[in-house]
Amino acid sequence: MMTAGGYPRTRSPRSRANTQLSALLLGIIAWACLLPPLQAHPHAWIDLDIELKADPEDRVVAMAQTWIMDPLYSRYLYDDAMEQFEGDTPEAKLARLGAEILDNLAEYDWYTEFRAGDRRIRARPDGGAELFLHDGRLRFRFRLVLDQAVDPRAQELHYRIYDPTYFIEVLHDTDTPPRLELSTGPCRLEVQKPRPDPVMVARALALDYGQTGEPDLGRHFAERVTVHCDQASGG
Repeated sequence: MMTAGGYPRTRSPRSRANTQLSALLLGIIAWACLLPPLQAHPHAWIDLDIELKADPEDRVVAMAQTWIMDPLYSRYLYDDAMEQFEGDTPEAKLARLGAEILDNLAEYDWYTEFRAGDRRIRARPDGGAELFLHDGRLRFRFRLVLDQAVDPRAQELHYRIYDPTYFIEVLHDTDTPPRLELSTGPCRLEVQKPRPDPVMVARALALDYGQTGEPDLGRHFAERVTVHCDQASGG
């Protein structure tokens, strides 16, 4: 599972000159001071690119997801794939890792909670997943099909996508907001930022790298997306 991994240790290069070594150490210290405490959750970050899919009757039937992983976690996963998986090319090895991630996420409903009103709508993968490197960050792309088609004009739809353990923080990419296009036009998808209780924040900060908090801790830090569709104009 993705949250079971850790970052590789940073190795400082040797320098022949003491002045070069001192400058390097000072640089590392300054960089480390900008980082959050190592014991605090989360330890990795994902930016989301989400598109809801509608059928010819304008019912929501699927959700296309792209997870854009932070550069450090991308490097860890990439190096792990190159070392652990068989394949003639880097792309083939990443494909094997992507298939394993998709399979392992089944236990956690692929981090996705989709609701129509108060009713939970289950989903399952439609086909496999893509995992590829772009601009130094891994992209994990897959599609979930809803067990039941839902009319977004008749019921309020909303979803959350989050890691229950809060090892990974999952937020929507501000440059690519979530979207849904109907035959009448685009709907408006409202992203509500989380407002976790200070107690939950303190619990997350107290967790060590290998620890997990209370069940579903990540839900307190998850964005909630609500779908607004107008019958006449679509938004």
